[in-house]
Amino acid sequence: MNEIEKNSDTVEILKRIGYSDKAIMISFMKLNFGKMSDPNIIAEHQSDCGDILILYLKINNNTIITATYEYIGCIGLQVAASALTELVKNTTVENALSIGFKDIYDYLEGVPDSKHDCIELAISTLKKGLEKSISE
Repeated sequence: MNEIEKNSDTVEILKRIGYSDKAIMISFMKLNFGKMSDPNIIAEHQSDCGDILILYLKINNNTIITATYEYIGCIGLQVAASALTELVKNTTVENALSIGFKDIYDYLEGVPDSKHDCIELAISTLKKGLEKSISE
């Protein structure tokens, strides 16, 4: 029995409030979750609700090679950060800066309206980190 099957009541609640099957699967996988050893960039940002995202990026020749994250917050932030880290891998810094709300939302195939701010937090954290690296 896998994690999703073991937590069928939780899955049903998440579906009922507006999480897509893909977002739910990502939440159980904890995709790209964890501290990175020796990142080039560490960006931390806190939202108005108190959630905190720490983003770790490894960059080589202006290309983001890998990305991971840690967070204190809700499932909405977790899945937004997972989607973001997937979208930035193997892309240039310039292309990563162009990632927007719709890109993450579409990747997740839907999250509740009340969690749209989690996507915005993920984007803000990325931009904060990349803009800091560009200015150095």
